[in-house]
Parts: sequence; C-alpha cells; structure tokens
Amino acid sequence: MRVLVAEFRQESNSFTPVTSPMEFWQQNGILRGSQVRETLGGTPSAVGGMIAALEESELQPEIVYGTTMSCQSGGKAEQEVLDYFLENLEREIIESLPLDGVFLSFHGALQTTEVDDPEALIARRVRELVGEGCVIAASTDLHGYISQDLITTLNILCAYHTYPHVDYFETGHRTATLGLAAATAEVKPVMAWAPIPMIVSASTYNTHRGPFRELMEYGESLVAEGTLLDFSLYQMQPWLDIPVGNSTALAIATDRETAASYARELAGRLYAARHEFTTNLMSIDDVIDRAESADAAKPVILVDSADSCNAGAPGDSMAVAARILERGTTVRAAVVVNDSTAARQAHEVGVGNRARFTIGGTRDPKVVRVEVEAYVRSLHDGVFTQEGPAGRGMVNRIGRTAVLRVGTLDIVVCEWMAGNGDPQLFRAHGVEPTLYDLVGVKANTSFRAGYTAFAGEICETDTPGSAAASLDRLDFQRLPRTLYPWTDAEDVTFPVAFSPAVAR
Repeated sequence: MRVLVAEFRQESNSFTPVTSPMEFWQQNGILRGSQVRETLGGTPSAVGGMIAALEESELQPEIVYGTTMSCQSGGKAEQEVLDYFLENLEREIIESLPLDGVFLSFHGALQTTEVDDPEALIARRVRELVGEGCVIAASTDLHGYISQDLITTLNILCAYHTYPHVDYFETGHRTATLGLAAATAEVKPVMAWAPIPMIVSASTYNTHRGPFRELMEYGESLVAEGTLLDFSLYQMQPWLDIPVGNSTALAIATDRETAASYARELAGRLYAARHEFTTNLMSIDDVIDRAESADAAKPVILVDSADSCNAGAPGDSMAVAARILERGTTVRAAVVVNDSTAARQAHEVGVGNRARFTIGGTRDPKVVRVEVEAYVRSLHDGVFTQEGPAGRGMVNRIGRTAVLRVGTLDIVVCEWMAGNGDPQLFRAHGVEPTLYDLVGVKANTSFRAGYTAFAGEICETDTPGSAAASLDRLDFQRLPRTLYPWTDAEDVTFPVAFSPAVAR
C-alpha cells in the first residue's frame, strides 16, 4: 500500500486589502520529501496526526510525502501560489503512481485572486490523476465553505471538533484512519453533505459551552455508539465574500440512508440554533473603563478580533492603543501590532533609547495609526514556542520584534504576527499578561484556550477591521442575501449530496 500526504492550507479573508504572495507562504517553509516527516512528525498538527496514524497502522503503508505549504491567515492567495503547489503536487503524484490514498491537509476557507474554491479544484486535479480506485481524504478547519463540488470528489472529509481549535492532530489522525479503512475495504464509508443557508459571526460560539458545544457532543455520541463513523459541522467562515455560500453538516456512515438522515438532522439542529449565535460587543471605551475600575478582576482582556491575523486581517490597526493614549489613562496596558517599519526602526534606535515612531497602517492604509515618542524597552528575533494548549510546542517566527513603551502602554511591534491567541506572543517578549490591567488580544476565540485560565474578564469588543465580529461591518458584495441573517426562513429543507464510492 502506498499513500501520499500533502498540505496546502490557509484561511483567506476577502476583505483584507493585501493579498498573500509567495513570500508570505514561504515564511513557514515549503517542505518536500523527508523534510515533511522531519519537521511535522510528532507535532500537534493535522499532518502530524496523519503521519502518526499511518505509522501506527498494522498495514505499514509506504508513505510518500508531497509538497507541504501552509501560512498564517491573510488576504487572498496570489494565483501563482496555487499554480506552484499544483504543479509540484501533480508531478509528485505521477511519479508515485499507483497510489491507494492521497491524504490532504486543507483549511476549507482558502481563496485565491482567481479561484473562489481552490480546494475543490485541487481535489479534482488529484482525482483525474489517481482514478476512482484511490481514496482521497482531507482534514480541515471547522470554519470553511464546503462546496458540493468538493464533497462529490473526496471520499473522506473531517473537520476539527473544537473551537478554540485544540484537535489539529486528532483531526489528521481521524482523516488518515478513515482513509486507510476505506482503502482496504475494511469499511465502505458513505459521506453525506447537507448545506445550511446561514452564516454567523465566529465570535458568537465556541465548543466550551452553549448550543454549538451541545451539538458537537451529540455528534460525538453518535460516533461513540457506532451509529456514525464520523461527522463534521462547518460554520461558514464569515470573512469570505464568494458567490455561493453555506454552512455544512457532514455525516459518514456505512450506508447512504444513515449518512443522509443524520446529515439532515445535524443540519436542522444547527440551523434551529441560529438565533442563539448573536454578538454582544462592548465599545473600546467601555473596556478601558472596566480596566480602570477597582472592582474589575485583572487582567481585562480586550478582544480585538476585527484585526486578528488568525482571521486574515493585517494586524496593523492601532485603534485600541489610540484610545488608550487619547484618554490619558494610567492603566497598565499591553497591545501587539504588525509594523515591520517600526520594528526595524526600533532595532536601529537600540534598547534604552527614545525616538519618534509612526505605528500602524503599514498594510491597510484605512486603519488607525499613531505618532508617538516611545522608549525602546527590548529587542527580539521574534522566534517563540507556543505554550498552548492549542499548538503547544509549535515554533512561530514573527521577524524582528520590539517592545516600545509609551507611558503605561507597552506595544509589541513585529514584522509578521503569528500565534495571535497564544500568551507567548507577549510572554516571550518580556510582557507578562498577568501583570497588566488591560491586554489587547488580536484573536477571535482561539485565545480562550490559553487566556481563560488567568484572565480576570474577557470583553468581546466592537473594533474596526477586515475581520469584524459584527457581520454588519463587513462589505459583502457577492455573498447571496438568501442566507441567514439576511433571510430568516423557517421552513428550510436540506438537500443531500454524497461522496463517490471507492472503485474496487
């Protein structure tokens, strides 16, 4: 048995004014051959999970490693990036034929400057090369646009079951385990897809509590009792502006009737809960007021999700810092910003010196920037290891980094932000969040996995940006208004499509 493993993964944001060029994708490194196993084997990643499942299998399949590319969320990928990946993957597949399986790590919300559904395009190209007898399995984030085109090409698709995402490895492991079972005819999985006409803010749900957690627990009970082989629930990524859209319920079973029945049921349950996914946002000033209050538990976490790089925003808005400075508050505060120019300037100025800095707006000219005299508190190479629990042990490289101090405000300035939701983005650079009254976190829900243990208060905040928590702030031009919340239909049916059977 021979199986090829590859990855092409990014979460794209249609509203971000800057695209994601090859240079951006190269920051994590483009891996091939043995580099994939050496770099990702044993890591808490989807590819790490696939490798573990394949190596643990009694079948001892030969593993072929294809091109592996991933990058921080951002604007649409430049088309040349997709072309480059496909050129390499197609060559690697042809050189490796015959294949029993192709296991792919996707995101589910990738968009390029020319293609709205590139993951479906990749799957079709793979199918054309490997034929109907090869199992194509993919893992994805639970935030995505899952098209009928993708489902009718893949045999297996598995999404994360957690938000904040802490099961990358487990999802890759599920994907490869089901893929192997299908390839050996140990089981004959049938995957049913049911689209759901809704899109809601990603800040309105998580799997720690509430209706989304309850629905996930229900799906997991169906798998535990043997009714389903697997299931996935997709909340459509809310920063995609594409001509077709839907959230999705997937059910994988050993027969079409069971798969279809539970895909429809899961879809109906998620749609029925739509009114519970509502935003409850505070203004920036209200959050600063809380940090100033002696009654508030500290640190107060100001959630600047609209400028989250994890959601594809540029991360260069200083809207929160501007209000802190304008108010002249004495609360001890910390924020982080993407600004390569300011970071380089700080390294030239040197530790212990002062200079005039213009910070913010280097990527998105419409965002708030500030001009301040700042003290260079520390300088760093920007290499840090995540503490987790999400992605624990993963190494991030955010380029030259500096900590600038303006009064009681500390600003972590970096070239390429990553690990937004991990406390080490601050801690690795000498900014201990528990010693501050107010911490601005540019992340959307992912931060809860690391911050909840020590946060005094968590305040979802109505900040400006291309990953705005409120759908009303997003300038959708292409997404159909037939989706909830624009159309709130009660009598909704859920058509079902199926994955192809594996030819024996």
